[in-house]
Amino acid sequence: MDSLQASLAAKSWFGFDLDDTLHEFRAASGTVSLAVFEAIYSQHRLPIEYLQQSYSSILAQMTANAFACGKTSIEYRKERFALLLQAHHISFHYTYLEKLAAIHKRALSKALEPKPGALALFQHLKRTGKTIIIITEGPRDAQEWTIEQLGLTQYVDILVTTNETGIAKVDGLFGEVLRRYRIKAEDMVWVGDSETRDVVPAAEAGILSILYDEKSDCQLDGSGQPSSRLSINSLTKLEHILRMGTHAAGKGEH
Repeated sequence: MDSLQASLAAKSWFGFDLDDTLHEFRAASGTVSLAVFEAIYSQHRLPIEYLQQSYSSILAQMTANAFACGKTSIEYRKERFALLLQAHHISFHYTYLEKLAAIHKRALSKALEPKPGALALFQHLKRTGKTIIIITEGPRDAQEWTIEQLGLTQYVDILVTTNETGIAKVDGLFGEVLRRYRIKAEDMVWVGDSETRDVVPAAEAGILSILYDEKSDCQLDGSGQPSSRLSINSLTKLEHILRMGTHAAGKGEH
């Protein structure tokens, strides 16, 4: 633990995934989709469970290569809603898609909640002079809006999305970020909720990576090297580790 604390204290860049790392994306997404389904049901009387099944299939088909072609979040949503309506043979006008997109955005604004400890962690990082970068999959406009809704905008120094770069995390995005912003891999730590899309590709780029997994015990026995297998189950725990490392470093200076 001591070596990890020292390693983290020495990092100048702290990188984070956004969805399901800094906010409850899955929970919010389910609530928001239901609001759209209810609006469709109220006008067309299609059972909501049918809409849910169709929409799940549409998401599964579109997600694999999504968010790398430069579309805005509104364009993505309208495209998906159009496919949903077409799947159930519902004729529609463009204005109806706009209405559904507006319902989606209002519901999302109400449903977005930061993960416990996110704000306190970011405040601590800025107080200790760290640079915060968010690297996330999705349209830039939507992710900027999400960060604003979460109350984190003032703490985020850089936002990078797959939408603007055209590169997925698993296809070299971390290496591109290091190159673009002239970051040394050893100066950065990465926190994300996916083993395959966060931890593995970041580690392959030489970045110390921490898996955010609320359902598992913390695993913090590591050397602070990119090959270390590290995980936390709360952002509050990470802040605690950083505080301990900062305190220890401060004592060492006297």
